[in-house]
Amino acid sequence: MKRILMLSSMILVVLFLAACGISGQPATLSSGNIKIVTTIFPPYDFAREIAKDKADITLLLKPGAESHSFEPTPQDIKTIENADLFIYTGSENDVWVEDLLASLGDRAPQTMRLIDCVPTVTEEVVEGMEHEHEEDHHDGVFEDADVQDRTLADWQGDWQSVYPYLLDGTLDPVFAHKAAEKQDKTEAEYKTYYTAGYQTDIERITIDGDTIAFFENGKPITAKYIYEGFRILTYESGKKGVRYQFQSADPASAAPKYIQFSDHEIGPVDHAEHFHIFMGNDGFDKLSEEMENWPTYYDSSLTGDEVLDEMLSHDHEEEIDEHVWTSPANAMQIAEKIAEKLMEIDSENALFYSKNAVIYTGQLKELDAKFKSVVANSKRKTILFGDRFPFRYLADAYGLTYYAAFTGCSTETEADPATIAFLIDQVKKEELPVVFTIELSNGKIADAICDATHAQKRMLHSCHNLSAKEVEEGATYLSLMEQNLEVLKEALN
Repeated sequence: MKRILMLSSMILVVLFLAACGISGQPATLSSGNIKIVTTIFPPYDFAREIAKDKADITLLLKPGAESHSFEPTPQDIKTIENADLFIYTGSENDVWVEDLLASLGDRAPQTMRLIDCVPTVTEEVVEGMEHEHEEDHHDGVFEDADVQDRTLADWQGDWQSVYPYLLDGTLDPVFAHKAAEKQDKTEAEYKTYYTAGYQTDIERITIDGDTIAFFENGKPITAKYIYEGFRILTYESGKKGVRYQFQSADPASAAPKYIQFSDHEIGPVDHAEHFHIFMGNDGFDKLSEEMENWPTYYDSSLTGDEVLDEMLSHDHEEEIDEHVWTSPANAMQIAEKIAEKLMEIDSENALFYSKNAVIYTGQLKELDAKFKSVVANSKRKTILFGDRFPFRYLADAYGLTYYAAFTGCSTETEADPATIAFLIDQVKKEELPVVFTIELSNGKIADAICDATHAQKRMLHSCHNLSAKEVEEGATYLSLMEQNLEVLKEALN
């Protein structure tokens, strides 16, 4: 909310300055060049390798700045408005971008999101890793003591089943997204799974006070319900869920005698975004065994397309790992997509961009082959970070296992003693010679682990941003990843 308010203020400042005919000093542009703006370093570097002197490219993130807390200046906003192409990650940290683009309306430039260029994966909490409970409970990671009682007030309103939208194909993009993201089922297999999950004859549910009405074929069956506490369930995956239980107070009603609500929350909310419901007449124990069928309901005021958008937004905002460029194979795909966009915007120089893209992706392919060779010929396949871990795509690409203090997008910088103790034990147990930290980190956690184990501290560069010294030395994505290759070879041998 703070970021959105600051952005709104900045937009007003820009509009005021423009109205007065006053602005900051614009960048010097070459006549006829297209203008590209990027939020972080990797797409900036990819674009300059492909466009060369045919484009004026601006990197918004200043040297040494932390990308996860970036706030655009009024001049940044004006630079984006004047761009021909704006490239950004598209993650939760880029909420300000979506608000800005919406505010620009027809004046908004063409855009690219990195998370749309390659299949994405979710941030995962591995053994020993700290996590922020208030954010991670949606993914089934929370402390039992944090679960709170709730009332029907959380689910007041008029709700529609999503099952009809599954049957008519509206939700097919959800299954395509899940298949691409998780890569454990095909799109058809996901649709089959959710068909069983969403199946129901109750097309609508209304909740008013303590009364629930279940609509079948347009006809309601109602009953009053009494709260009967919650149950915490642990699933086969090891993740957990909470079901909030209500029992009918109207014995004569044909409405279900027992119901359980699940909406991924672990305490009261102003209003649920959606919910899953379990219904039956055989008691809460029987309901708690149901894992195959979980009818799902969204606000009845939403259209099918709006329900689809809500589902896709839910997946992206809560699960996606934004660091897609850390795998050279992904970098190849992103570079190719940038080249395609440049050829579309500036068709006169399409051949120039195409030739440069072929050369550059060839260099990335060689880099990918080097990583494969190093890992294939290494003594071990485990890496350990006394820091955040923004390398999920790198680890997945080359079959590495990892331990770390925090996830890649965590805002934490100080680990608790239990986390440090766990990482120290893992270094000793697996005889790991290297403890990694990332660029622009204070390295304190890695230092503590190294002091206790005599391992060597090394940096693995995520390429998010450069230091002033790296800028001065002319660092590139390729040069930084070559450095990563050398320290990875040391860590694995």
